[in-house]
Amino acid sequence: MNIMAVVLGFLGVMLGFTSVVVAIVLPKSLSRETDKLIEKEDARAKQLIDEGNKRAEEGKKETQRMIEEGRKRTEELIRYIASLIAAEASKTRESIKL
Repeated sequence: MNIMAVVLGFLGVMLGFTSVVVAIVLPKSLSRETDKLIEKEDARAKQLIDEGNKRAEEGKKETQRMIEEGRKRTEELIRYIASLIAAEASKTRESIKL
């Protein structure tokens, strides 16, 4: 019976020691893995933000190009209308003179 008590006592001490080691090591290991996952997600989020900013910038450039194109068309139409008005004005002057 003495040996059984010694063996059970030794196993109890080993179990206690193991639980203390696990209680110390496991959180640190989980913390490291969590930090790695957070870094990966941060990098991915930054990449998505950069891509979004790039697309937004391209969209702004495209919008500006369309605005400039619209201005050019408007100026051409104004010149054309002005030439039509000038031609009609000269016809009107001719007919008034007659």
